[in-house]
Amino acid sequence: MNEEHQFNIRQIQRALRILHKNGEDVPIVFEDGIFGEETERAVIAFQALYGLAPNGIVDYETWTLLMEAANRHIAGNAEPFPIFPYVSDEESSVLPDEEGKAIYFIQAMLIAIGEKYSGFDGVTLSGKNDEATKNAIIKIHRITEGETTDGSLSRRTWNSVARLFNAI
Repeated sequence: MNEEHQFNIRQIQRALRILHKNGEDVPIVFEDGIFGEETERAVIAFQALYGLAPNGIVDYETWTLLMEAANRHIAGNAEPFPIFPYVSDEESSVLPDEEGKAIYFIQAMLIAIGEKYSGFDGVTLSGKNDEATKNAIIKIHRITEGETTDGSLSRRTWNSVARLFNAI
């Protein structure tokens, strides 16, 4: 370990473990906080793999590359971020045979619902409140509200579709 730079040994070991677990040709190390022979071997393997002088010393360049490599694996394995689509009041009302941005989201949810429940056939991502979309909206209203509508997209329809979508 270089005297100039006192990097956290457990962080070094954690990063090396991440690389090992993600298929990098770096020996497995334990996070014990001790920079022993096992950790030094893993650092040397890392340095050789990443084009650095394989001396086992964790200097600033080694530390930086090691953290960047581990973070790339962490980011690549992270859970996808959820999205929370929002449509304004003007965009949330779409009559049958009209087009609108909100219809794309509704259609995507209806397609997913149709993979679990029957009766949502023919819905495609078109952005138009076409016959298949209108029929699916009517069906959703019957299921969730117990009433029939004309198949228009409204805030109430959005909420009904979103509740069913979130339930699956």
